[in-house]
Amino acid sequence: MRTRALERIRIQPLKGYGMFDAVFTHGSRFAYRGITSFILFRHALDTETAAHDPKLDKFRTSSPQTLFVGVTAKRRTRPAVVRNRIKRLLRVSVRNVAQRFLASITHHNNHIVSIVAIVLVCHIIPERPSLLRLSDIQPLVERIFHNAYRSLRSMSPSL
Repeated sequence: MRTRALERIRIQPLKGYGMFDAVFTHGSRFAYRGITSFILFRHALDTETAAHDPKLDKFRTSSPQTLFVGVTAKRRTRPAVVRNRIKRLLRVSVRNVAQRFLASITHHNNHIVSIVAIVLVCHIIPERPSLLRLSDIQPLVERIFHNAYRSLRSMSPSL
Protein backbone atom coordinates (compact mmCIF):
# COMPACT_ATOMS: atom_id res chain seq x y z
CA MET A 1 0.00 0.00 0.00
CA ARG A 2 2.82 2.40 0.78
CA THR A 3 4.44 1.92 -2.64
CA ARG A 4 1.21 3.04 -4.34
CA ALA A 5 1.29 6.28 -2.37
CA LEU A 6 4.88 6.82 -3.48
CA GLU A 7 3.94 6.35 -7.13
CA ARG A 8 1.05 8.80 -6.97
CA ILE A 9 3.09 11.91 -6.15
CA ARG A 10 4.52 13.52 -9.28
CA ILE A 11 7.27 16.08 -9.02
CA GLN A 12 7.32 18.70 -11.78
CA PRO A 13 9.84 21.52 -12.33
CA LEU A 14 8.70 25.04 -11.58
CA LYS A 15 9.31 27.02 -14.76
CA GLY A 16 8.95 30.64 -15.70
CA TYR A 17 8.99 33.90 -13.84
CA GLY A 18 5.22 33.89 -13.33
CA MET A 19 5.17 30.56 -11.48
CA PHE A 20 8.07 31.56 -9.22
CA ASP A 21 6.46 34.94 -8.56
CA ALA A 22 3.14 33.30 -7.65
CA VAL A 23 4.87 31.07 -5.09
CA PHE A 24 6.81 34.01 -3.66
CA THR A 25 3.66 36.15 -3.45
CA HIS A 26 1.10 33.65 -2.14
CA GLY A 27 3.35 31.10 -0.42
CA SER A 28 4.54 30.83 3.17
CA ARG A 29 8.19 31.44 4.00
CA PHE A 30 10.28 28.99 6.02
CA ALA A 31 14.01 29.22 6.70
CA TYR A 32 16.50 26.83 8.22
CA ARG A 33 20.30 27.05 8.30
CA GLY A 34 21.07 28.75 5.01
CA ILE A 35 18.07 27.56 3.04
CA THR A 36 14.96 29.69 2.65
CA SER A 37 11.86 28.07 1.24
CA PHE A 38 8.60 29.43 -0.06
CA ILE A 39 5.81 26.87 0.09
CA LEU A 40 2.47 27.29 -1.63
CA PHE A 41 -0.23 25.35 0.21
CA ARG A 42 -3.37 24.13 -1.56
CA HIS A 43 -5.65 26.18 0.71
CA ALA A 44 -3.82 29.37 -0.38
CA LEU A 45 -5.24 28.90 -3.89
CA ASP A 46 -8.75 29.45 -2.52
CA THR A 47 -8.14 32.72 -0.69
CA GLU A 48 -9.79 35.88 -1.96
CA THR A 49 -6.50 37.55 -2.96
CA ALA A 50 -5.39 34.47 -4.90
CA ALA A 51 -8.75 33.95 -6.62
CA HIS A 52 -8.07 36.67 -9.20
CA ASP A 53 -4.39 35.92 -9.87
CA PRO A 54 -3.93 34.37 -13.32
CA LYS A 55 -0.41 33.20 -12.36
CA LEU A 56 -2.02 30.57 -10.12
CA ASP A 57 -4.05 29.00 -12.93
CA LYS A 58 -1.33 26.45 -13.67
CA PHE A 59 -1.45 25.29 -10.04
CA ARG A 60 -5.25 25.16 -9.96
CA THR A 61 -5.47 23.02 -13.11
CA SER A 62 -2.72 20.61 -12.07
CA SER A 63 -3.35 17.21 -10.59
CA PRO A 64 -3.80 17.18 -6.78
CA GLN A 65 -0.91 14.72 -6.58
CA THR A 66 1.56 17.03 -8.38
CA LEU A 67 4.27 18.92 -6.52
CA PHE A 68 6.03 21.76 -8.37
CA VAL A 69 9.64 22.29 -7.29
CA GLY A 70 11.94 25.23 -8.00
CA VAL A 71 15.52 25.56 -6.80
CA THR A 72 17.79 28.61 -6.86
CA ALA A 73 21.16 29.54 -5.41
CA LYS A 74 22.33 33.04 -4.67
CA ARG A 75 24.71 34.56 -7.22
CA ARG A 76 27.22 35.35 -4.51
CA THR A 77 27.87 31.60 -4.42
CA ARG A 78 30.73 31.54 -6.88
CA PRO A 79 31.76 30.06 -9.25
CA ALA A 80 28.82 28.75 -11.28
CA VAL A 81 30.05 25.17 -10.87
CA VAL A 82 29.50 25.39 -7.12
CA ARG A 83 26.07 26.99 -7.59
CA ASN A 84 25.03 24.23 -9.96
CA ARG A 85 26.29 21.52 -7.60
CA ILE A 86 24.26 22.99 -4.75
CA LYS A 87 21.16 23.18 -6.94
CA ARG A 88 21.61 19.55 -8.05
CA LEU A 89 21.94 18.40 -4.45
CA LEU A 90 18.86 20.40 -3.45
CA ARG A 91 16.81 18.90 -6.30
CA VAL A 92 17.80 15.35 -5.36
CA SER A 93 17.11 15.92 -1.68
CA VAL A 94 13.71 17.48 -2.40
CA ARG A 95 12.86 14.51 -4.60
CA ASN A 96 13.88 12.05 -1.87
CA VAL A 97 12.25 13.89 1.00
CA ALA A 98 9.05 14.83 -0.84
CA GLN A 99 8.39 11.30 -2.05
CA ARG A 100 8.88 9.84 1.41
CA PHE A 101 7.42 12.64 3.53
CA LEU A 102 4.36 13.56 1.47
CA ALA A 103 3.52 9.94 0.68
CA SER A 104 3.53 9.06 4.37
CA ILE A 105 1.26 12.03 5.13
CA THR A 106 -1.11 11.05 2.32
CA HIS A 107 -1.02 7.38 3.34
CA HIS A 108 -1.73 7.98 7.02
CA ASN A 109 -4.30 10.73 6.67
CA ASN A 110 -6.02 9.76 3.40
CA HIS A 111 -5.99 13.27 1.96
CA ILE A 112 -4.44 14.86 -1.08
CA VAL A 113 -1.02 16.47 -0.97
CA SER A 114 -1.49 19.86 0.68
CA ILE A 115 1.72 21.37 -0.69
CA VAL A 116 1.30 22.55 -4.28
CA ALA A 117 4.70 24.13 -4.91
CA ILE A 118 8.00 24.73 -3.16
CA VAL A 119 10.87 27.06 -4.04
CA LEU A 120 14.17 26.58 -2.23
CA VAL A 121 16.68 29.44 -2.15
CA CYS A 122 20.14 28.42 -1.00
CA HIS A 123 22.35 30.93 0.83
CA ILE A 124 25.05 28.39 1.71
CA ILE A 125 28.58 29.26 0.61
CA PRO A 126 30.71 26.19 1.28
CA GLU A 127 34.39 26.62 2.08
CA ARG A 128 35.25 23.42 0.21
CA PRO A 129 32.52 22.71 -2.37
CA SER A 130 33.93 19.32 -3.25
CA LEU A 131 33.18 18.17 0.31
CA LEU A 132 29.52 19.18 0.13
CA ARG A 133 27.44 16.00 0.12
CA LEU A 134 23.80 15.03 -0.12
CA SER A 135 23.99 13.93 3.50
CA ASP A 136 24.72 17.58 4.42
CA ILE A 137 21.80 19.04 2.47
CA GLN A 138 19.04 16.47 2.91
CA PRO A 139 18.53 16.97 6.69
CA LEU A 140 18.01 20.70 6.06
CA VAL A 141 15.32 19.98 3.46
CA GLU A 142 13.70 17.40 5.77
CA ARG A 143 13.53 20.04 8.51
CA ILE A 144 11.90 22.55 6.15
CA PHE A 145 9.24 19.99 5.15
CA HIS A 146 8.70 19.13 8.81
CA ASN A 147 8.25 22.81 9.74
CA ALA A 148 5.86 23.32 6.82
CA TYR A 149 3.77 20.34 7.87
CA ARG A 150 3.64 21.58 11.47
CA SER A 151 2.52 24.97 10.22
CA LEU A 152 -0.12 23.33 8.03
CA ARG A 153 -1.39 21.25 10.96
CA SER A 154 -1.71 24.36 13.11
CA MET A 155 -3.81 26.03 10.37
CA SER A 156 -5.94 22.94 9.77
CA PRO A 157 -6.22 20.66 12.84
CA SER A 158 -7.90 17.87 10.82
CA LEU A 159 -4.50 16.91 9.36
